Amino acid sequence: MTESRIESTVTFHHPIVLRDFDAPQAAGTYRLVFDMEKLEGLSFTATRRTGIQLHLPALSVSDSATSVVKITQGELDAMIATDAALR
Repeated sequence: MTESRIESTVTFHHPIVLRDFDAPQAAGTYRLVFDMEKLEGLSFTATRRTGIQLHLPALSVSDSATSVVKITQGELDAMIATDAALR
């Protein structure tokens, strides 16, 4: 199976809470990387998502320490819904 990555961004207008982190992360635009896998042996082209990586800190934060957190689609959806509800 062939693997690829799709890069995107997501913007949060309010601080976000991530599991395993004591403090909320700043509001801002964050880089997302979606790991994709091409499904072989089908009569049509198909891919499936195998993971999501959220890059910290937000793009606007000038912090030299960076990290990557693996999150699920459910966690991403919940963060987006929470941010939208606070608007």
